[in-house]
Amino acid sequence: MNEVDALIKEKLVPMRKRFVEGLVQKHPHILGMADKYLAGKNNKIGMRVTENGSTVGEYTFHLSGLQVSEVECGVLTSELHHPLGIVRPYIIIEKNIIEKVLNDEQDFINELFTTTRKYLPDITIKFLK
Repeated sequence: MNEVDALIKEKLVPMRKRFVEGLVQKHPHILGMADKYLAGKNNKIGMRVTENGSTVGEYTFHLSGLQVSEVECGVLTSELHHPLGIVRPYIIIEKNIIEKVLNDEQDFINELFTTTRKYLPDITIKFLK
């Protein structure tokens, strides 16, 4: 496992798990419904990690409800099932931004929207065909 794989699997995914669990506790009705709705749909989200604009890793996050159940390294696929069909979004993000996100875990917990807004300009969302 290379450095970027370890960053994703050992730091980002566990942080996301803690974050989602905290949000579900704060808003059990809304996020509990979303979790149940998304469960069992074989949803996947893709991520391309870059460093100075060059790709250093591609990942597919398999979702079980709101949580990540598996991470595939070296694979970029995406598939979100919804009532109108399937969309295939993936994000592109620089490695140093992921590191900054990891350092701001408590800010995400305390001020979700403000902290998220801070990072949105550094994330590109694209769609697979």
